[in-house]
Amino acid sequence: MNRRCWLSSLGVSAAGSLASLAAVKESQPNTDTCFLSLESFRVRQADGMQRLHSYLGGPLLSVFSQIHGGPTMFLEAIVAPHTPQALFLAAFPSIDEMIATRGKLAAHPGIQRARADLESGEVPVVEQSQTQILIANRDSLRFDRRPTRRETGVFELRSYRAPAWRNQPPAAVQGAFRRAGIHPILAASAAGEHLPRFTYLVAFESLAARQETWARLDADSEWRGLEAKVTSASIYNLAPYSPLS
Repeated sequence: MNRRCWLSSLGVSAAGSLASLAAVKESQPNTDTCFLSLESFRVRQADGMQRLHSYLGGPLLSVFSQIHGGPTMFLEAIVAPHTPQALFLAAFPSIDEMIATRGKLAAHPGIQRARADLESGEVPVVEQSQTQILIANRDSLRFDRRPTRRETGVFELRSYRAPAWRNQPPAAVQGAFRRAGIHPILAASAAGEHLPRFTYLVAFESLAARQETWARLDADSEWRGLEAKVTSASIYNLAPYSPLS
């Protein structure tokens, strides 16, 4: 599958997406850029989650680990526009490697059999799957192999629309996050036709800690002047089989 067909299959304009990707890379010539694929799986019924997890944590994780060694995470939504839902996040050094890896997955006999099983029966397990492409500096990927308290906590994926930030968040954003106690394990910008949009994945020890942290940010006067509007926010648990990197 070529990159134009693959981007079109995600429901975005291939020409527009390629132009946006090129623009982002040209605007950040000195950064070590990587690309992230966030693939969400919406399940029709709650009892289908076990079958989806068996697929994600079984054939998909096994085959993916063999063909790609980059950072990965598997999350299950607990608060989102649609539940039940699972999220598969993977990082790649280039858009070409992302496309090649997805092509290898799609062509693998084991993956094909497992996907056919998910689609078997009167009602397929997966109602809808969608993929977002994000662009990040490698330094902003703070996945950690070591067990930490966040593994029993929650993760929030939150996106902001902030036209005034242009191609990247101003330094004041980091300062406001630091004062509020927000330490993203992922900070990225959107690819394709959704710029300027900035996405953060933040780990919290609990839902209560999450609420207190965002309240501190909302009360920060400098943050309020940065004109960032939340466009989406979903909360997840880490899937039991998920690596942190």
